[in-house]
Amino acid sequence: MTEQQAARLQTMTGIGKPRVHKKKGGGGYTQMGMIEDEVFHIVGDYKHVIQKIRFTEGLSWDGSTHAYRTGYWTYDAGAKRIVWGQYTQFLTELEYRTLLKKARDKGWHVF
Repeated sequence: MTEQQAARLQTMTGIGKPRVHKKKGGGGYTQMGMIEDEVFHIVGDYKHVIQKIRFTEGLSWDGSTHAYRTGYWTYDAGAKRIVWGQYTQFLTELEYRTLLKKARDKGWHVF
C-alpha cells in the first residue's frame, strides 16, 4: 500500500451516516440509528473500527441508547476502491485491546 493509499484509508468514516439493516425475508430496510462516533486501529491495509451508534427513537429492545458495531475498511482486490468489510474481523489480542482502549479513552462505557 502506498503512502497516498494509506492516507486515503485513514479518512474513511461512517460518522454522521445512518446505519440500516435489511429486513429478513425482504420488505426493505430499518434505520437502526446514526453513527455518532468511532475509534479505529490500522493494521496493514485494514482500518478496523468500532462504531458507536445512537439508536433511532423507540427502536432499542432493551432500553439502551446506543449500540456498537465492529467492522473494517479496506481496498478492493484491485486496490482502487475502499470498501466496508463484510466478513468477520481477525485481530490479535494486542490489536483488539488497543482498539478497545481508544473507545474507553473517549469515555465510551464498553467492555
